[in-house]
Amino acid sequence: MDYGKLFSRAWDIIWKNKFLILLGVLIALSGGGSNGGNPSQFTFRGDEADWQNFPGFDFEYGNPFQNLDIPFIAIGGIVVLVLVLMVIGLLLWALGTISKGGLIGAVNEIEQGNPSSFSDAFQAGLQKGWRLIGIGLVPAIPGVVLFVLAVSSVFMFGGIDVITQGGMQTFAGMSAFLPLIVLSCILVPVMLILSLLSVFANRACVLEDLDVIGSYRRGFEVLGDNLGPAALLFLLQIAISFGLGIMMIVPGILIALCCLLWPVFLLIEGGFAAYYSTLWTLAWNEWTGMAPAEIEEEKATSEK
Repeated sequence: MDYGKLFSRAWDIIWKNKFLILLGVLIALSGGGSNGGNPSQFTFRGDEADWQNFPGFDFEYGNPFQNLDIPFIAIGGIVVLVLVLMVIGLLLWALGTISKGGLIGAVNEIEQGNPSSFSDAFQAGLQKGWRLIGIGLVPAIPGVVLFVLAVSSVFMFGGIDVITQGGMQTFAGMSAFLPLIVLSCILVPVMLILSLLSVFANRACVLEDLDVIGSYRRGFEVLGDNLGPAALLFLLQIAISFGLGIMMIVPGILIALCCLLWPVFLLIEGGFAAYYSTLWTLAWNEWTGMAPAEIEEEKATSEK
């Protein structure tokens, strides 16, 4: 694989078809075009904390979790607000997922020499919307399982009484949560692997018209056959993102301080999302033999 031509071809497609950036913006709004992290972490050994004598919530003025003087209407308002935000978040996620499919289809059409537009691309993604949403939900399954088990464990070993009466001292026997910790060490890597596979599954769904299970099966097959090139492309993407991140430190601070510049930041995020998606779609076409005839001819000539 000629990575130089791959990167330059992706840039050429984005530059000549700027509506792809709008699709990237929708992906960025859904959180699909950015990476998150927690740079501020603090860890300590278990023997550094005296769990047996860990203070509860017995403060001088009483337990703040008892005799709460909060109107029920305020609690109801908070619950409604949380539900509304969750619904908006789910809608944005679904919109971004459909846009991913539209972006993949549009790049493939452009690469094949066919015209495309924002409406055509979004319509193509919408036609496979339910399958794309299903593909996007699969990596979340291990996280949901962990969340349910964690909540169940808390209620099993003390429940609300842990907060309202006993404080953290009820958790003196932290070994009770050891199975959950071990399960986390298994399910978290599974979730990461499924997230990586979803990149391939999305393209199998859009470009080969497969269902959710078939898309993951096909994505696993293509990844297995091209593991080395895919890993190298992933590392190159990380290196580019790291370099651009350093270059954007000062502009990013200025954008964060001025809310009027936030749309600019969103456009930048959308551009990155569209570019990286285009890279993987072009790579998929080359790995599966769906690339245009002239590209296949160049590849065959270089191999000779």
